[in-house]
Amino acid sequence: MKRSLFILGFVGMLFLPWRSFASVMTVRPSPGNPLAIMVHLNTEGENVNALEAHFTFDTNAFSVSSISDGGSIVNLWVETPIFSNTSGTVDFAGIIPGGESTADGTIITIMIVPKEANATTSFTLVSAQALLNDGQGTRALLSVISNPFPLLTGTAVSSTIDTQAPDPFTPEIGQEQNIFNGQYFLAFSTTDQRSGIDHYEVLEMQAGMKIGASSSWQVAASPYLLKDQTLSSDIYVRAVDRAGNFRIAEVPAEHPELKARVARGGAETLFGSIVLLLVIGIIFWIWKWRRKKLSRDSG
Repeated sequence: MKRSLFILGFVGMLFLPWRSFASVMTVRPSPGNPLAIMVHLNTEGENVNALEAHFTFDTNAFSVSSISDGGSIVNLWVETPIFSNTSGTVDFAGIIPGGESTADGTIITIMIVPKEANATTSFTLVSAQALLNDGQGTRALLSVISNPFPLLTGTAVSSTIDTQAPDPFTPEIGQEQNIFNGQYFLAFSTTDQRSGIDHYEVLEMQAGMKIGASSSWQVAASPYLLKDQTLSSDIYVRAVDRAGNFRIAEVPAEHPELKARVARGGAETLFGSIVLLLVIGIIFWIWKWRRKKLSRDSG
C-alpha cells in the first residue's frame, strides 16, 4: 500500500509545475587579469530586470582600487557600484529596463591591489537579490558563488587605454503625472564597453544655435527636469566615460504649439481640398445637365 502511494505521488509530481533553476551570480577573477575580479550573472533562462548585492572583503589582504561597469548588463544604476577600503565593502543596485536573459552577463569588474603574497581569499556575500521582469517585481531564486582567488603581489598586468566613446543612445522626452508633477522631463541611459559611464551632462539651447566652447553644460541624472517647458529648445545630452571619452545625443526642438498649428493647418488644407473637389463636381454635373437639356431642346 505504501509503495503504491509512493509511486502515485511520484507520478503526480511529474505533472506538477516546478522550478529546478535559479539565477546564479558568480564572483571570479578575470582569466586575463588576476587583479580584475568580475561579477557575472547567469539567469538560467529567466528574465531579470533588477539586481542588488552587498559584499565584504578582508582589508588586510587587499584593497579595491576601482570598480568599472564597462560592458555591464545593467544600464540604470539605482546605487552606483561603490566600495570602501575602510569598512571593506562593495555595494551596487541597478535596473535592466526590458529585462535580461543571459548565460554569462557582466555586472561589474572590481580592480584590487594585494597586500599579502601567496595567499588565497575571496569576497564574502552579505546579501543579494534579483527581481524577475514580470511586471510584479517577483523575487527570483538567486544563488551567489564567490570563487577564491590568489593574491599575487608584483603581478604585471597589461592595461588597455580606453579610447572608445560610450555606446550610441537616444534621449526621450516624457511627461508623467507622478514625475515632476506632470512637467516635461528627459530620460536617457547608455553603456560604455571599457571604462564605464562616469556621468552625464545636459545642454538646452535656443533652436538652431551651435554648441560652442562657452556652452553651459549641466551635470545631470536621468530623469532630468527640463528648464524649457515649452520644448522650443534644442537639447543635447553628453555621456562621459571614466577615461574622458564622450558621446553627444541631440533632441531637436519640439514645440507642442507649433505642432498643433501645423496639424490644424494640415486639417484645414485637407478640408479645403475636399470642398474644392465637391464644388468642381457640382459645376461639372450642372454643365452636363445643361448640355443634355440643350440637346433635347434642339432635337
